[in-house]
Amino acid sequence: MEVKEVELELSSEATFLSKTSIGEITAGEKGLNPMELLLVSIGSCSGVDVYHILKKKRQEVKDIKIFLKGKRREKHPKIYEEIEIKYVAVGKVEEKALEQAVKLSTEKYCSVLAMVKPSTNLKISWEVKWEE
Repeated sequence: MEVKEVELELSSEATFLSKTSIGEITAGEKGLNPMELLLVSIGSCSGVDVYHILKKKRQEVKDIKIFLKGKRREKHPKIYEEIEIKYVAVGKVEEKALEQAVKLSTEKYCSVLAMVKPSTNLKISWEVKWEE
């Protein structure tokens, strides 16, 4: 079983210095917004999957852009009720290969996404920008 640990220490009013295995980040009211960090976590987790799957499919990926938008409910806890994710692959990438990579990531591999799926409506799309 893999174990991850982080340590948070109050650094200023409602802001924490977060110590991770690769460095420190500031999160809270005067740092990175925790709900935005969740979107970053989803995008980067899934993005790594999509990248590796496309490489295994021998696609010539020059860039991958991932756009996320989360819509939160009004009452507490203000969880995301809906998250839109759009993947844009740039390079010599086949549309079908990108579709398969996105589906594998969002339905099977992305651990962060798996944790929010039960309470969140997901809208997922993808696009290829063919570039020689």
